[in-house]
Amino acid sequence: MVISFIKNSIKKYRLRRTIKQYAAFFDIHTKALLLPDVSFDIRSANPRVRLSVDEKAVVGCNFIFESESGEIRIGKRTYIGAGTKLISRSGIYIGNDVTIAWGCWLYDHNSHSLDWHYRVKDIEQVYLDYNGHMDIIANKDWSVVNARPIHICDKAWIGFNAIILKGVTIGEGAIVGAGAVVTRDVPAWTVVAGNPARVVKKLQPEGMEL
Repeated sequence: MVISFIKNSIKKYRLRRTIKQYAAFFDIHTKALLLPDVSFDIRSANPRVRLSVDEKAVVGCNFIFESESGEIRIGKRTYIGAGTKLISRSGIYIGNDVTIAWGCWLYDHNSHSLDWHYRVKDIEQVYLDYNGHMDIIANKDWSVVNARPIHICDKAWIGFNAIILKGVTIGEGAIVGAGAVVTRDVPAWTVVAGNPARVVKKLQPEGMEL
């Protein structure tokens, strides 16, 4: 019990310190709830990132900005579970009344070029940076990396361990099944599952589905 209290106190201290450090980039509503597992990973020495968390949102996710740019917006009454990672270079926009379970990945860029020549250059740069005792992507060439925003519309539900890739829009009220890999837009009021995710059911927005 005492050890758990100490660990939570340390987490809260680090969280407050990080929020204060990046106050110019963060807009976190006073009535938003940050769970103990929430974390912020901002890799750039000169960030131009933006993060907003709206009223009564409950979040325990990892916010990751690997480059100098990126934007994450979370709407009202939205829940994001622990272990979920939001990785942004372009934009991740999450609406109101959204539920995102634990262990999900929302990744709005490819991380590497489709051209293997650039991937080799990435590895060479990692080698140099690591040997220079720097962040291994401190000098990464982001200009060759494809990035497009992710949109999660109001009332959607993302099941645990789901993966949402760049450029995807999850329609209003849609449900993404556990472990699904979403590479294309999901229509409103549908259930998708599988890899790649496909529509398996249609929902009635005005009625209760059991």
